[in-house]
Amino acid sequence: MSRVTINKQMIRIPSLNVYHIKKLTFIRRAFFLSSGKTKAGMALEGSLVLPIFLFYMMTILLGLEVVRFQSQVQEALYLAGNEKAFSEYQVKYEKGVEINIEQDIRKYLETQLFPYLCVRGKENGIRIQDLSDEKNGQIEYVVNYQIKPFIEWIPIGKVEINDRFVSHSWTGYCAEESSGSSNHSEVYVYVTRTGTKYHLSYDCSYLKIQVYKVTYEELPNLRNQSGGKYYACERCKPSSGGVAYITHDGYSYHSQTDCSSLKRTVYMIPLRETSEYRPCSKCAG
Repeated sequence: MSRVTINKQMIRIPSLNVYHIKKLTFIRRAFFLSSGKTKAGMALEGSLVLPIFLFYMMTILLGLEVVRFQSQVQEALYLAGNEKAFSEYQVKYEKGVEINIEQDIRKYLETQLFPYLCVRGKENGIRIQDLSDEKNGQIEYVVNYQIKPFIEWIPIGKVEINDRFVSHSWTGYCAEESSGSSNHSEVYVYVTRTGTKYHLSYDCSYLKIQVYKVTYEELPNLRNQSGGKYYACERCKPSSGGVAYITHDGYSYHSQTDCSSLKRTVYMIPLRETSEYRPCSKCAG
């Protein structure tokens, strides 16, 4: 009887786990081999970006400082210029009164926090020009200065600012210098835009608007003194329901007593211009 022998061979089939392990091993090797170059690239990019970022931030801070200093210069011009304008009357009629506007401007700027921080030449870089015309009573001053960048060697050119103040001197009033007789004074009265009478007193009760409170159910049957109906106010836009406010001489009803349409405008005119008006029976009768 013959014996048959069968050779058995083991066949290895690659599994998915082995494939994933090889793939992860390749990625890790590639990452660790190139990690030195990546860190060097990031350091190079950081060395380039950081100066640009710092320059940008310094430019923003310089702009804010320029706005702050310019506001201080304008404030100093306004205060010193107004004092100069009102002092012209004292200089004319009183002796020993003198206002130095340049000294006042510099004194005000020196009291501020970190003065002249953005000015080229500091306090010596401020130039104040007096362009006033004393003959016509015009007061005009110009403050000129240049802006100094944080980094001097940056080629941005010259940034020059001129702040100007223009006003007119107050000369006062002297009866001796005015034309006409100074023994007679003008009499003024008070009128309204739609009124037909003039009043000698601003506190006359007829100049005050009398507001009445009504319900919305009563509005369709109410009429003003001219016989007209009341319509909703376009400013306060009252809603239907509740109470409303009206006047005898108005054409609208309102939801609020402080509506701007309920404010009466009073004009003051000379008595000689009241030919079209009749005197008020209460304050001018």
